[in-house]
Amino acid sequence: MIKFNKFFILYIILLLIIGFKGQLFLTFFIVILHEATHYFTARHYGYSGFDVEVLPIGAMLKLKNLDDADPKEDFIISISAPILNISIGCVLSILVFFFKNLSGAFLNNIIIINFTIGFFNLIPAFPLDGGRVFRDILAFKLVYKDAQKITIMCSIFLGTLLMLAFIELYRLGIININLGVISIYIVVISLKEKERIVYIIMSDIIKKKIKFLKKGYIENRSVSVYYKKDLITLLSMVDKNKYNIFFVLDDDMRVMDVIYEEEMVETLKNKGNMTIEKFINIKDE
Repeated sequence: MIKFNKFFILYIILLLIIGFKGQLFLTFFIVILHEATHYFTARHYGYSGFDVEVLPIGAMLKLKNLDDADPKEDFIISISAPILNISIGCVLSILVFFFKNLSGAFLNNIIIINFTIGFFNLIPAFPLDGGRVFRDILAFKLVYKDAQKITIMCSIFLGTLLMLAFIELYRLGIININLGVISIYIVVISLKEKERIVYIIMSDIIKKKIKFLKKGYIENRSVSVYYKKDLITLLSMVDKNKYNIFFVLDDDMRVMDVIYEEEMVETLKNKGNMTIEKFINIKDE
């Protein structure tokens, strides 16, 4: 199902008012092709059930179970569409270079739009493909929460830079509506992602059971933690693609207890956050 963001229509009206007409429908078609590439790549990995939300800065494909993808799968799904756009731009550029009679305004527009959408979507900021790609690269070495946090910080920084560029251009008498809308949208989406980190982790833990039952196995991950820390700290260390086991250490780094992922989650859901020391005492009662 294709859904239009509430700001999209207003944005289109604004573009029409300032005279941006000729490339509008061609751009929209290439954006849909871009999202279709994400969709068919995701289908290759067994993910289905989708919505396409058309945004002021492009479009975003939402697959119902895409959050279950591991970093490698998500990386390939995310980068597939920008690579297609850049490849189309390169192939058409080569054809125009060798066959001058093919050159024309329409073909040149296709080349420019494909390069623009392809390279723009590789910017490492949410909600662009580059944001997911950057997070996936980090997730190869870091836990998901840390990868998400670093990507959000990068997104906010880049969105702020784009906003400063928009203001400076405006001061010089150059009004770039696209740049202003993009910068605001990147910052807003990034702040929303920041608020959702804990909820994303909790959701991932719940979905992990389904993924485990489907595959029949899951890789373990063990971490040693200090008993004075709290359960939220443990939650922040959870790797969504592995079963997490926490060894609780005292001041002398001796093992006091072992906390399993599911009992930590159940306690957070039913009793809220508490220190690991208190959790151990309650568990032993």
